[in-house]
Amino acid sequence: MLHRRAITFVFTGLVALALTPVGASAQESGPRKDLQWTTEGDARACSGPIWPSSLNTNPGPGQGRRVLVIGDSLTRNGRKSLKRALRQDGWTPTVRCFGGKRLDWAIAQAKRAKQLDQLPDTVVIAIGTNDMRWIDRGTTASRMKQLMKVLGKKRTVLWVDTYASGGDRFTRAKERWFNRQVKQLAADRANLHHVVWGKWARRNGVPFADALHYTTSGTRTWAQRVAGQVTRVAG
Repeated sequence: MLHRRAITFVFTGLVALALTPVGASAQESGPRKDLQWTTEGDARACSGPIWPSSLNTNPGPGQGRRVLVIGDSLTRNGRKSLKRALRQDGWTPTVRCFGGKRLDWAIAQAKRAKQLDQLPDTVVIAIGTNDMRWIDRGTTASRMKQLMKVLGKKRTVLWVDTYASGGDRFTRAKERWFNRQVKQLAADRANLHHVVWGKWARRNGVPFADALHYTTSGTRTWAQRVAGQVTRVAG
């Protein structure tokens, strides 16, 4: 009798092991927050990024895979619509955003995500407006390359280019220069995909609410455009 119980116990353990999904992690028992995330007391900050404990089960091209979005206030304003659109396509999104931030901050965010083992195979970069308002072009070009170096050559990276109203130090000439840098980086790196937003938004009359940000409808359009490109490129 004792021998039979031992055999039953071992067999049950083997069955449980066999039913454990490949790649499942027992450590992901709940939403994971970055304990080092800080708003710096700045009202422009987003809430801390959440790394979902389970993958999205919605059917769709994303197949539950994770995508990380790093952005500034344009991402902050559109993050709810963006995450909703990505989830509808089957993605599992995490967003790191902070209004007013520039490429040096994006580099730090990519490094922090990598440190946490939260830098997935698909990454969206939606930053650059504030660099063009404040930072010289040489520094900006260098930082763009630094960010791509951190992200590496194996991940699928989508970089959303910029759209200028012409106000608050962000001119059309600055938009054109920055967007050309994104285009050139994408031409030089097989894993980087240029998401054309500026020309597309202007052609489709996406409206501004102020010198930098879009109206509510414009923000939704931005989110749909970005999510659609993620699915087109990486889905």
